[in-house]
Amino acid sequence: MHEVSKPTIEQAQKHAQQSIEHSKQIQELAKSLETNDQIEPEEKERIKAFAETMHEHAQQFQDLVDRLTEDPSTELYSEAITEHIRLY
Repeated sequence: MHEVSKPTIEQAQKHAQQSIEHSKQIQELAKSLETNDQIEPEEKERIKAFAETMHEHAQQFQDLVDRLTEDPSTELYSEAITEHIRLY
């Protein structure tokens, strides 16, 4: 069985944390747009839904990456990367 190296796991953990922070920024932006009267309500809802979905995927990515310290399998790493791709 192939395993992911410790430096690769550490890099993935840093990237996962950045993804969480980025998703929180998008959520804050969506929240700030709620009071903007120049944006259609439907667009506000789409942005809010995107922000929530992005945060969910970022959190799932983070959870999978955290599991890599216990199970550094390439299968789990592949699952984490797939979740990261879903972020965007």
